[in-house]
Amino acid sequence: MLTLYHYDRSTACQRVRLALDEKGLSYNNVIVDTAGGDATELPENYHQINPLGLVPALIHNERAISESLIILEYLEDSFPTRPLRPDDPFERAQMRQWMRRIDSGVHVASRVIVVCIVSRHAYLAKPKQQLDEYYTKMRDHVRRDNDRLNIEKGLGSPLLADAIGTFKKLFGDIDARLAISPWLAGETYSLADIALVVYVDRLASFQMAPLWLDLKNLCAWRERIASRSAYETAIAEWGDSTAAERKKYGSDAIKKVGNIWNAV
Repeated sequence: MLTLYHYDRSTACQRVRLALDEKGLSYNNVIVDTAGGDATELPENYHQINPLGLVPALIHNERAISESLIILEYLEDSFPTRPLRPDDPFERAQMRQWMRRIDSGVHVASRVIVVCIVSRHAYLAKPKQQLDEYYTKMRDHVRRDNDRLNIEKGLGSPLLADAIGTFKKLFGDIDARLAISPWLAGETYSLADIALVVYVDRLASFQMAPLWLDLKNLCAWRERIASRSAYETAIAEWGDSTAAERKKYGSDAIKKVGNIWNAV
């Protein structure tokens, strides 16, 4: 039996749920909303499962696997039925090159944007002592230092332009690739598509979708994925408990974000 530690709106959790549901694998849910960092109430001994205290984490045969991209590969190795990796070695390498971009800046950039636009408002509403505890307990020091700056500066953060530029480049590259093949790794719907589509959804939740309407291949790709039954069960049905805040603060920020998008 599989047990997944996760929560609704985390992009890392969404991609793991997508893979699980594409493969038709059942799993137990343990909801751990770590959006508040290590100050979140975590299950007992959770840091033994994931030393950073983040999600997702997967338990299989009483053994723990953390980090979403590693979990995706683990699921492929352990449950090869309904494969999500191309058979062709070159296409498989392409798949992994796309996925590598997540750890090479995309995921950090996503966090910068979510904190600058939305999350900072919730953090700033907390008592100072609770906010200080959030920083003190966070084990990922890059995330901690970025959060501190982005919570303080918001749309004026010096990190925001680079983060938006990262996504403008990523989305443009995806659009160009999809002009050649239906999926990122060629003819096969793969872990690369699953791993990256969640970022399109995340930025769209901040009312940013008008910025890339000219990327027709990207938009059609996202719609193809959204029409899959696994997307309905893994993402749509889970929803987003912060949807109202994302819409409100995203609408407030879109002019500023649009100016940055056009400038980078």
